[in-house]
Amino acid sequence: MKQQIDSLRRELKKNADPERAVQEKRYLKSPYKFFGTSLPLADRIAKEFRKTHDDASRDCILGLAQKLWASKYHDEKRLGLRLLQFYPEYLDLSVMPVLEGMLSQSPTWDLVDDISIHLVSEVLEKDKKAFSYLKKWSRSDNFWMRRASLISQILLFRQNKGDKKLFFEFAERMITEKEFFIRKAIGWGLREMSKTDPEGAFRFLIKVRDRASGLTLREGAKRLPEDKKARVGATRRVAPTRCRIWS
Repeated sequence: MKQQIDSLRRELKKNADPERAVQEKRYLKSPYKFFGTSLPLADRIAKEFRKTHDDASRDCILGLAQKLWASKYHDEKRLGLRLLQFYPEYLDLSVMPVLEGMLSQSPTWDLVDDISIHLVSEVLEKDKKAFSYLKKWSRSDNFWMRRASLISQILLFRQNKGDKKLFFEFAERMITEKEFFIRKAIGWGLREMSKTDPEGAFRFLIKVRDRASGLTLREGAKRLPEDKKARVGATRRVAPTRCRIWS
């Protein structure tokens, strides 16, 4: 295990970019350290690891992912998540407590989104019992957990799958929240849903339009026809040129 961790860490350090590290830490407002590596690099390392360790055991992969997650470096945490993504056969109901723990420790949107959209989603598609976790997260005091409950079905919605009724229940309960990442998540979920079920997304937007934020309405209606955007109240008003103030 230590040899594998050291090897993965060397690959990250070899590609470190100090300037990028400063910028990424500032952008993500992360409390962790950064090497300044890119997401495509993490994907490449994880993909190569899968290719050369195709027979790695479940315990090995989960152990590596958790060791990397425990790092003080954001890049290593992200790589741990990517390793899990490249071993989808190990993502089942039994791994949900691990993913829940990671989510509860995530202070930035990129980690929350990676876990929710690419890992939790895989489990949801395999086992409906995993939806019980989303119900619990939707009532958490931690707004990142609430966000996870909303976005974990995004890939399923793109395929016209998932539990839309449950999403609507969560979204309506959170519709008046002021937190940007919640408002955005509701709109994002509706936007992805509208690609395969535009009527379902539209009906919900009409239902909540008097309570929803402009961000939620615009994001949720983005893929809808212009006439439906107008009915939702999601059309943008652009000020005349003469009224714009240029700094």
